[in-house]
Amino acid sequence: MSSLLLSTWTCLPQSTSGGGQSDAWVTLSPLNIARQETGATRIAAKVYVVGGLVSGGGVQATNTVEAYDIAGDDWNFVAPLPAARDHMAVAAVGGKLYVLGGYAADFAAKNTVYIYDSAMNSWSNGPSLPQARGACWAAAVGDRIYVFGGKDASNVTRRTTYILDTQTLLWSSGADMPTAREHLVAVALDGFIYVIGGRNGSSNNLNERYDPSSNVWATMTPMPTARAAPGAAAFAGRIHVAGGETPQLFDVHEVYDAGTDTWSTALPMPVPRHGIAAVTLDDGVLFPGGGLIQGISPASHVDKFVPAAPPPIPALSTSAAAILGISFVLAGAWVFRKRNRLGVTNAD
Repeated sequence: MSSLLLSTWTCLPQSTSGGGQSDAWVTLSPLNIARQETGATRIAAKVYVVGGLVSGGGVQATNTVEAYDIAGDDWNFVAPLPAARDHMAVAAVGGKLYVLGGYAADFAAKNTVYIYDSAMNSWSNGPSLPQARGACWAAAVGDRIYVFGGKDASNVTRRTTYILDTQTLLWSSGADMPTAREHLVAVALDGFIYVIGGRNGSSNNLNERYDPSSNVWATMTPMPTARAAPGAAAFAGRIHVAGGETPQLFDVHEVYDAGTDTWSTALPMPVPRHGIAAVTLDDGVLFPGGGLIQGISPASHVDKFVPAAPPPIPALSTSAAAILGISFVLAGAWVFRKRNRLGVTNAD
């Protein structure tokens, strides 16, 4: 009987690649202001893009904030930052957006923390970072925000981990990153935080995983292409890392599977950029703005990467359904006869 069942299952229609969509980059409505070296995060049905470097004479930072209506594909300004910032860390917890450190078009690290209440469309001051940081990155797990690396007020690249408890608004320190770096990215996935890429002089391809529950770092499989300032976000259990710079502007798009600790290559960015804060959407990953050349050349371009959906499982044909039904009937009869032969009753 077991061989009959096996042959029945293996003769059923199998899922194929036919009918599944292909991976795609989709161009969306542009930002109102071209910007790079921004921070961005999602709160409910909106994505907020904060500050950044903008076009103009010399190096200019902005305090403007744009909110993207995901359903309407539309950008609108909301309350501006209390002060212009670029190269800052941004994360969201409980409907509030936190802007941590950064520069003010002067490449001098700040220790300021600003908190945006999305329900009130208003800003307040938060507890200052333990030390000034610029070109750092942040990720949230639970009620805590983790700020990694960056440069200090003396322009020294650090490997610190600072932790903000958003309930108490108190700071603490976590275990230092194994490697000092700035212009890095950090992505939370399944309770871990993966800190990827960045530079300390030259770019690196590091992939170091932090476990907030144990305060322990682990070295994971490195990213295939070393680069700094890419856009990175998690989608469907994988981390997408696209763009970046140093020693060149990259269109490279590589995907990390945390379950297997392996990397693969995906469709390259159609408009290569760096200095992007990527954000997870329901159907893919959003990449708003960024720099069009190494150095400063802000873009208003916005696109998203939409991974291919798995193909639908074909419906069983009438004949296949009949075979499956017959197999269950035969299996039940075989079990019943065997139980009777052994003298087994339901009460046993």
